[in-house]
Amino acid sequence: MEITLTTAETRAILQGCQRTLRLARNNPIYRQRCFQTSKYLSTSNHVVIDDAFHPLGEADEALEK
Repeated sequence: MEITLTTAETRAILQGCQRTLRLARNNPIYRQRCFQTSKYLSTSNHVVIDDAFHPLGEADEALEK
């Protein structure tokens, strides 16, 4: 099954992901409970929320052009 999205729909998804990451980044309780106790994400590596946040913004900006 192939899903076709418009540019506007793709941008809406990217912006929603950015908002979710921004909320997680700004909420210390959420970060502690979800990231530090997750078996899927280790905070001992160099992956941080901002590492995911910036590429989403760059992709959104590219689609806007």
